Amino acid sequence: MRWGFVLITLLGVVHYDYGNDYMSYLNVYKDVTQYDFDLKGILSGVYYREPGWALLCCFFKPIGGFFMMVAVLNIIQNYIVYRCIAQKVDKTWWTMAIFVYLCSTSYYLMSFSMMRQEFVIIVFLGLWKYIKSRKWWIVLIVLYLCSFIHTSALILIPFAFWGYLPMEKSKYIGVVYLVFLLLLWFGQEFTKEIFVMLMNSEDVAKYADTYGNSTNTMRIGVGFVLNLIPIILSLLFLFKRKKQYTVEERQLVALAIVANLITPFTSIIPLVGRLGMYFGVYSIVSYPLIYGNIERKDLRYVLVSIMIFMLLYDYVLFFNNPVWVEKYSEFHTIFPLI
Repeated sequence: MRWGFVLITLLGVVHYDYGNDYMSYLNVYKDVTQYDFDLKGILSGVYYREPGWALLCCFFKPIGGFFMMVAVLNIIQNYIVYRCIAQKVDKTWWTMAIFVYLCSTSYYLMSFSMMRQEFVIIVFLGLWKYIKSRKWWIVLIVLYLCSFIHTSALILIPFAFWGYLPMEKSKYIGVVYLVFLLLLWFGQEFTKEIFVMLMNSEDVAKYADTYGNSTNTMRIGVGFVLNLIPIILSLLFLFKRKKQYTVEERQLVALAIVANLITPFTSIIPLVGRLGMYFGVYSIVSYPLIYGNIERKDLRYVLVSIMIFMLLYDYVLFFNNPVWVEKYSEFHTIFPLI
């Protein structure tokens, strides 16, 4: 697994103009670094709307520039995921965890495009050891700093206290999740009311204004039903009281489910679904747990096969989607430019 991560990290280190937003980030770097360093100007947002990203650009300017910044960020991100899988996933399930990371189009693939948010997503995953040990002050500081790289990181601040979630009563938490999920998924008016309440938050409203220029409607079909399977398995995991599962493992699964609470809001503003990626990244760890919880071997094989099929199906659709196909069809490296 270590050498596998070296390979995928190398691809991230050397890629050039691969991913929809790569050139936009390169242009931002050029705009920010063309001026003399001015900390006051950077923090005020004059150089770039996210001052933390502008500071990163300035920091890497004398030590290799944009290519070095991309390389270091990819190394950090993949190292965090590697350590998380190695420490939190049973070795027999490593393959599934890596498969989810690579083939779920929201994570490894998106690291080539939305660099700022993907970096914050992986940092949030890396903060788990502090969340579970209730070192909330460390989590708060890191997440606050991350908000200067991507403002949406502010929604993660309450989850610094997730380690206090009383998982001794995980059955009741599972019931609350189930009720809330049903209301969100099938209660359109309830979903809209919740969204209006959230819009009262200045930061969420700002994010919606920035990324919410299109509309969508929720469709219920075979794919919708099949995608419910991991949610159902996660809830069953919380309902069951098995001694082999620790409080930490239950908290991990409960945190991953939060992504499903955000998904219904994509019917109002599609790109709000990006917020769910902060929690969905924990599926890298939670999937091995919830599928490993299935006692019947034949049923486990069937459900794992369905999960693999759904991820691969989405993966193929991604590379045939007009939105992504142009910038993801041909891989380029930095070697011709250095």
